[in-house]
Amino acid sequence: MLAAVSLALAGCGDDSAPKKPAAAPTQESYPAYEATMDPAQAAMTLVPVGAKTLSVTDYDEVKSLFGLEDVTSRSSPADQQDLWRRADKEAAQVSGGVLRGVDQRLRDSFRWGAADVVWEARFAGGAKTGFVIRVADQVDPAKAIKAGVGPLKGATFDSKTHLITKNTAAADVENWAAHDDIVAVAGGPATSTYVVKGCAEGGPEEKTRLAPVTSYSVEFGGGLATVRLGEDRDDLFYRLALGDQDAAYKKVFTDGVADPSSGRIGFRVTDPVRAAELVKAEAVPFAVCD
Repeated sequence: MLAAVSLALAGCGDDSAPKKPAAAPTQESYPAYEATMDPAQAAMTLVPVGAKTLSVTDYDEVKSLFGLEDVTSRSSPADQQDLWRRADKEAAQVSGGVLRGVDQRLRDSFRWGAADVVWEARFAGGAKTGFVIRVADQVDPAKAIKAGVGPLKGATFDSKTHLITKNTAAADVENWAAHDDIVAVAGGPATSTYVVKGCAEGGPEEKTRLAPVTSYSVEFGGGLATVRLGEDRDDLFYRLALGDQDAAYKKVFTDGVADPSSGRIGFRVTDPVRAAELVKAEAVPFAVCD
């Protein structure tokens, strides 16, 4: 059982250190987006420093879970319905699907839709909420943006990067990727990644065994989840035990394995959809404040 559960530490994202954005922050330069970055790392280069949370869903990964990699807005309605039916029942989607509510209008009027999203990220908690959407190379969302369709009102599109952005950090403004402690918990390839700047409120009154948490993430891939708190922690086994005190988490996050050197706790998840809802709606017991 221990060996099997250890997959949660290896199977949900790359074990290697996250690739840092190319440019080191200075007074005039901040880390910039690169197409080779994993979605969470890429999104961080565009998240304003004042934001508190980042929710990323890689829809290429979601499609691959079900063997539906070829489904796009040009696919049959039945194939698209099958994708979203299975995704909503079986996949962690922490970002919620920015364009799902206007998918039909986009397909009817502009010949593209939610199935053409490669990955998306939402950020919240700062002065403004916003998003980043990476669309497929063949998609041109300019007309839909100009028409102000749903959440696309006020957004911009970069045809070179294929990114639709709204309320993101400008190139000359500090962003999340300028902070090593946040980049360190970005993880690697995953179905979904939820990142929080700071610690989770709540937890037991007695916290003398807990070290500070400056940022953390919960990463989902298939039936596995990985909580990342940063490297070299001596409090992970105590934090792992805190989950047993929370009935909702204990039911969904099972068979936990801690790795203090990498600062990760791996789990099997009995219900990926419920697990994604939990980490956004309730304090994550494994990342509570000290």
